[in-house]
Amino acid sequence: MQKQAVIILGHGSKSTQAVDDFNYIVELLKQKLDGQNVFGAHMELASPSLEEVVAEIALSGVSRVVVIPYFLFNGNHIKEDIPEILAQLKVKHPQLDFHFGKPIGREPLMAEIMYRKIQEIA
Repeated sequence: MQKQAVIILGHGSKSTQAVDDFNYIVELLKQKLDGQNVFGAHMELASPSLEEVVAEIALSGVSRVVVIPYFLFNGNHIKEDIPEILAQLKVKHPQLDFHFGKPIGREPLMAEIMYRKIQEIA
C-alpha cells in the first residue's frame, strides 16, 4: 500500500478565531484517521499554504496525497483554482500522486447540522 498523506484544504482567513476553528477540525480528523499523516492547509490569508504543506510532504517519502476541500460548494476555488495549483504542484513534485476530493456540498448531514443550529436559537 502506498504511503498516504491527507490535506484538509480551507480557504484561509485573517481572523485568528477562524484559523483556530479550522485547526480544531483538522485535529479532530487527525484523531479519526489515526496513523495517517493529516495536515491542514489554506488557500490564502493564513499559513501554512497548500504549497508549503506539499513541499513538506514531498520530503517525507509519501507518494499519495489526498486533498479534501473544507469548502461548502463547487465555486471557483474548487472548479478552477485548486486544480490549477495541484497541476503546478504535480510538475514540481512528480513523485506525488494527487487525488482531489469533493467539497461538503449536498451532504445530507449539513441539513441536520443546520436544523440543530435553528433549534438552538428558536
